[in-house]
Amino acid sequence: MSHLCDCISERNFDVNRPSGAQLSTSQPFRSKSSLNNRIQEHQSHCNSKKTQKVRHKQSQGEAGVSSQTFTNSSISDISTQCQNININSENDEVDQGDNPALSKKKNSKKKEKRKNLKIVSREAETMNIPQTSDFQVGSSGQSDVASLKDFFAHQISPLYASTNSRYLENLRHHPQFQLSQSMQAANQYLTNNLHAASVPNTPVYQAVVNPTSLSIPNSPIPAVETMTRKCYQNFLQHPLLSKSFNVRNNGEHFTMMVPGEIAGTSNSQNKKPNKKKDSDNKFEPYITAEKMEAGLKENIYIEGVLRINPKQFQHAYVSSSGDRSEQDILIDGIKNRNRALEGDVVVIEFIESDTGDNVEESNNKQKKGKVVYIKEFVHNRNCIGSLKLMPDKNRQKALFIPRDLRIPRLNIPFTSWPDNFYADSKTYENTLFSAKIIEWIDTRFAIGQIVCNIGQSGDMVTETKAILAQTDLDVTPFGPEYRHLYPRLDYEIPDEEIALREDCRKLCVFSIDPFNCRDIDDAVSCRQLDNGNYEIGVHIADVAHFLTEETPLDEKVADKATTIYLVERAYHMLPDELCMLCSLFPGVNKLAFSVFWEITEDAKVLSHRFSKTVINSCCQLAYEHAQSVLDDKEDSKASFPETYNNFDYEDISKAIKIIASIARKFRKGRFDNGALRIDQPKVSFHLDPVSGLPDSYWINESRESHQLIEEFMLLANMTVATRIKEDHPSLAFLRCHPKPSSYMLKQLAKSLQLMGIELNINSAGELHRSLLEHTGPDCTDKGKEMVLNMLCAKPMTRAKYFCASGCHDDEFHHYALNVPLYTHFTSPIRRYADIMVHRLLAASLNYRETPKWNVDKVRMIASQCNKQKYNAKKASELSTEMYTLKYIERKSPVVTDAAVVEVREKYIDVIIIAMGLNRRIFFNNDFPGKYQCIKNDCAKLSKMEITWNAVNNLPQVKQVIQVFSILQVELYRGDDMVKVETKLVRPLPEVSS
Repeated sequence: MSHLCDCISERNFDVNRPSGAQLSTSQPFRSKSSLNNRIQEHQSHCNSKKTQKVRHKQSQGEAGVSSQTFTNSSISDISTQCQNININSENDEVDQGDNPALSKKKNSKKKEKRKNLKIVSREAETMNIPQTSDFQVGSSGQSDVASLKDFFAHQISPLYASTNSRYLENLRHHPQFQLSQSMQAANQYLTNNLHAASVPNTPVYQAVVNPTSLSIPNSPIPAVETMTRKCYQNFLQHPLLSKSFNVRNNGEHFTMMVPGEIAGTSNSQNKKPNKKKDSDNKFEPYITAEKMEAGLKENIYIEGVLRINPKQFQHAYVSSSGDRSEQDILIDGIKNRNRALEGDVVVIEFIESDTGDNVEESNNKQKKGKVVYIKEFVHNRNCIGSLKLMPDKNRQKALFIPRDLRIPRLNIPFTSWPDNFYADSKTYENTLFSAKIIEWIDTRFAIGQIVCNIGQSGDMVTETKAILAQTDLDVTPFGPEYRHLYPRLDYEIPDEEIALREDCRKLCVFSIDPFNCRDIDDAVSCRQLDNGNYEIGVHIADVAHFLTEETPLDEKVADKATTIYLVERAYHMLPDELCMLCSLFPGVNKLAFSVFWEITEDAKVLSHRFSKTVINSCCQLAYEHAQSVLDDKEDSKASFPETYNNFDYEDISKAIKIIASIARKFRKGRFDNGALRIDQPKVSFHLDPVSGLPDSYWINESRESHQLIEEFMLLANMTVATRIKEDHPSLAFLRCHPKPSSYMLKQLAKSLQLMGIELNINSAGELHRSLLEHTGPDCTDKGKEMVLNMLCAKPMTRAKYFCASGCHDDEFHHYALNVPLYTHFTSPIRRYADIMVHRLLAASLNYRETPKWNVDKVRMIASQCNKQKYNAKKASELSTEMYTLKYIERKSPVVTDAAVVEVREKYIDVIIIAMGLNRRIFFNNDFPGKYQCIKNDCAKLSKMEITWNAVNNLPQVKQVIQVFSILQVELYRGDDMVKVETKLVRPLPEVSS
C-alpha cells in the first residue's frame, strides 16, 4: 500500500525532514522580501555549483507545464528556511524583523498586504515544499496543532500559515486537508483495492461490500467513511487527491511537473471560444404530465413511437397519431429529440418546417416536430462501446463511444473508470464496456457510468456477450432456486392425468422441424374418416401444464418471453430440463394441447375441436426428409429417420403427401383471398467443429415441406384466436399486423412506375399479385427480386401482441394474412405469448378456472413479449452479421455480386445477392475517379455516373449505376474489426467486337 500513500499526499516528499517534525515557533518570521532574497541566493548558489537548474514559469500566458528540479540538498535548505516561520495564533501581526524594505510599508493597508502575501503564497506553493510524513491522525479524528501547522504550511502556503490564524483555525474544514486525512485513514483499513470495472464481466455495482465492515474512523467526510474497495482506488484520482503534478524519482533528483491549473482542466486563456452559447446545447425541459394529457386530448400534441435512422442518427421519425396514411413527422437533430431514444413512446409538438432541409425527400412539406415529453422509456439506456481518454487528458472524465450511433457519446466520471485506466489507457484500447446513461442535459454528451467490462473486441465470445447486452436480453441460466417448480426428466405421466385427456398414442403423429432441432413444439397427425374426409390434427406441447402460474419460475419465464436464436446456439426461454420434458420427441408419451379439423379432399374445413391429449410421436423428421418424400426421390426411404409405434415409412410418407396436398390448396386460397408474403433472405452457416468459425454458408429457401407445416400452424392459430375472443372478449391475448404506411407505399409505387414496374397498393392481396410478376420461384433475376422485396418491406409495420379490451374492430385485423383475428398458439416452448393463449383456451374448455387477470396485466405482458421478440430478432441479425464478418476474414478477399437498392448523392445502398446482406458504399475524395449524381424527381431513383481513372495499363472506364443495377463489390473487415465494409470493384472495359 506504500505506493498508494504517494497518491494521497501529493506534495509530501521531503526526504530530509524527520518524521513528525514540527514547525519552529522560536525562530523569527522572515519578511516576504527576505524570503525571496534567500530563495534567490539559494538559486544562485545552486547554479554556481552547477548542481541543478531551477526554472520558473508564470502560470498565466504560457501553455504546457513548468518544470522545477531540485537536488536533495537544495530541498533540505529551502525546507529549513521555511521552518523558520513564526505563527502567532493570538493576533495577525507579523514580525517584520529589521528588513528596511518592508519597514517602510509597515503601515500599509491590510488589503494590499494580503494581496502581496497571496503572490508570495502562489510562488511558494509553486516551489512545492515537500515532506516525507503525513500529518498524524488522532483517535478523535482531529490532528494536533503541530500537525495542522505542518499540513497548512506545506500543503497551502507557508506565508498563509503564519499570517492568518483564521485559516489555521478552520483548517479541518479545508477540503484538501479533509480528503487527505480521510484517504490516510482509508489507506490503513483497505488492503484490497481492485476495481470491479477492471475485471471482465463483473458489474461495478455487483457484490458491493457491506459498508459497515469498511467503516473508516477518524474520517471527517461521510462519503469516505463508508468507502468500499471497488471505489477506493478511483477516489485517488479525484482532482483534489490526484497529483496536480507528476513526481518522478530520477535517482538523485526529483522532477516536479506543475500544470498551470488544476489537473484535468486547461488554462482559460488557451481555450478556444465556443461557437455556440452554452444554453444552445441544453435540452428544453419536459412539459408536465397534466399539460401532456390535456394537449393530447386537444390534438395539440401527437403521441407515437420514436424511430431513429441508424445510418443518419440526426434524423428520427414518429408516425402521425398512428395514421400511416400521412408522411412521418421528422424530428430533426438531437436537441429536438430531447433525450428520447429508439423505441421510446414520445409526445411531440409540431414546429415550423422550412424547405431546403438536409433530408432528401421528394416532398419538402414534410411535417417537423420536437419531443416535449417521454411517455414510456422503452430503451433501457444501456450501450456497448469503448472508453477513451479525453483529448486534453482530463483526469475527471473520460469519453465513452457507443457502437450504436443513435446513442450519444458519454462522459464517464473517474469514479467509474477501470483499474489504472488513466495511467495505462492503451491497455483498454480494444476493450468493450457496457455503460449506462445516468443523466443527459447537454446535447453533445450524456453522463454515464461503466456497468461492466465485457472483454476484447473481435473475440467471438465477447462479441456475443456484447450483442446480448446491446439488445437487453437476459440469458442468465435458471438457478437451483427454480428446480423444485417443475418435474425431473424421468417424469412419468400419472394414470389420473391420462384419464382426463384424449388418448392419441395410436395415431400416426410425427413432427417436421429443422435438422437437429431440440425444441419440438408441434407435431401433426392425419387419418382418413369413414366418410372419406380427413381428420388432421395439430398437437402442441402442453407447457402450461408444467409451468404453474404466478410462481417465481413463471415470472422469470414471462420476463424472458422468448427463446433467443443466435448462429452458434440458442438461449432457451424455459429451463433446459423443462424444454426436454415438454418437447414432443418420438417414442415417448407426451402431454399436448391439440386442434382437430375435419377436412374434405378439396380442402374445405367442415368442423374443428380442441382437446388436451396424450400423444406418442412415431417419427421426428427434418424438412429435408419430408421434401425428399414429396419429391419422390429414390433414396428417401434409405435416409428416412427411425420410426416407432408400428408405423413405417409407407404410413408416414402417405400422411405427408395427404397433408401437403391439402396445404397446397390452403395456401392458394389464402393468397387468392388477399394474403401477402414478402420473403426476406436469411443466411445460415456451417461451423467448423473444431474452431467454431464459419466455413460455408447458404441462403435458406422456403420449400413445400416448410409450407405444409406453416399452413396448418396458421390454421391452428386462427382457429384458437376465434375461440378465445368469443369466450374472453376483454382478456383475449391476440396478435395483429397494422396497415403499412400508405404514404411510403404511394411514394414507392410512383418511383417504380418511372422504371416500368406497376405496383398495385390498394390492398395486401393486390400488392402480392403485383410482386409475383417480378418475384417468386420462377424468377431468374434474383437481384431484382431481392431489391423489390426489400423496398416493399420498408413501409411495413411490426406485428404486435395486444389485449383485446378496448380495441376497435379494425385494430384486430392482420394485414399480411388478411384475417380478422389471429394469435400465437403453436410454439409455447419458445414464446410466452403462446402460454398465455393456452391458459385462456384451457379455461374455455373447463380444464381450469377462468384466469383472474386484469386488463393492465395482460397489456403489460403483451408489451414485454413485443419488446423481447423484437430484441431477440435484432440479436439474431447481429449474430448473423458477426459470423458473416468472420467468414469474410477467413476467405478474404470476397468479391461478389450486389444489386443496387438506392442511389444518393454521396453513397449507394446495395444488397449482397449471395448473402442477403445490406451494405452502404460511400463515395469520397479517395475514390479513384470522378462521380456525379444525376438527381431524379424521386431522389431515391437518382443515377450515379462514374468515370474510373486509367491505371496500370487499364483504360478509363465509364459506369452508370441506378436501382436494380448489378455490381461487383469487395467485402472486407473494417478498421473497427466488427463491421463488414464494402467497396465498389472497377468494371472491366468493354471489348469491342
